[in-house]
Amino acid sequence: MRNQYALARSYLEEAETLCKEVGDTWSRGQCLTQLARISTAQGEYARARTLLEESRGLYSTLGDQQRLGWVLLLLARVLFLSQGDLAEAQALAEQSLALLREVNDTWIIVFVLNLLGQMRLHKGELAPARELFEASLAIAKEVGWSRWYIAESQLGLAHVVALQGEVEQARALCQRSLALVREIDNKEGISTCLEGLADIVARQGEPLWAARLWGAAEALRETIGTPLPPVARDTYERSVAAARTQLGEKSFAAAWAEGRSMTPEQALAAQGPVTILTPTSAEPPSTQPAKPVITYPDGLTTREVEVLHLLAQGLTDVQIAEQLVISPRTVNNHLTSIYSKIQVSSRAAATRYAIEHQLA
Repeated sequence: MRNQYALARSYLEEAETLCKEVGDTWSRGQCLTQLARISTAQGEYARARTLLEESRGLYSTLGDQQRLGWVLLLLARVLFLSQGDLAEAQALAEQSLALLREVNDTWIIVFVLNLLGQMRLHKGELAPARELFEASLAIAKEVGWSRWYIAESQLGLAHVVALQGEVEQARALCQRSLALVREIDNKEGISTCLEGLADIVARQGEPLWAARLWGAAEALRETIGTPLPPVARDTYERSVAAARTQLGEKSFAAAWAEGRSMTPEQALAAQGPVTILTPTSAEPPSTQPAKPVITYPDGLTTREVEVLHLLAQGLTDVQIAEQLVISPRTVNNHLTSIYSKIQVSSRAAATRYAIEHQLA
């Protein structure tokens, strides 16, 4: 929950080995399930699915309906987040819900309703999505679920009501969710809430603040190693593009860069104008030294240098996309522009260029 994934993974892998040695099938399945949750958070969806299928086999052998319901939910979530077979994802979630209702596991039902709400929202079915999020939230509050799961249901509801035109209510829901995840210092939850709040304030005509919030969220995701899930990227990129158009590339980039250098708390308080040096002859000279303007060779942009840097580290287009929270198509467009500017035609040549110009 504190996003210390490498440490958690090492403990779980050791525990899984010990459980296997002593024949503790139930606890071994639990280790595999938790390892799958870490892989899901870090965007390793194929690995997560393999772990969950193994765990599913163990609990099927034991006949544990409650644990089977939990694993089916997590399998559905992996498929949904990775934009796998969405029909299969929904079928698994509904199968999970049926099992959990049989054993009257109210706690996990909260998760299933939330996931089904996300699926409906993804398909643009706002009314049923809202009902599912409201039901999930009501149960979470009734059974005293943890702050993150209440926050997750509130955040899903915020997305729906924003699309229904109730933007002020959406903003309030986002801010309440953010307060909850900050209390437990769940950084993945904080980044998700920052992104949700950024989308809403951008809709309300505050693109500068939105850019800072997105920048802070991006930096936080990079720190803990949790890329934006593929299922969220199209909506995210449309919202970012609209704010960039409204604000202008220069101001937007400056605000985003400011956000990346801020803590979440600082970004939340940073609603003022963006800092951009635009001296004119009519203005008196500044008493403060001007910030240095970073320029790159051959007219490369900051984003192109970021792409080139990751390419030189051996990352694929898909991995670069995950690191920068953009689509693989956008990465390909950047690479086309980079190759043209630096006059190369291969990844190897681009890597040599990056090394020679100290961009690797």
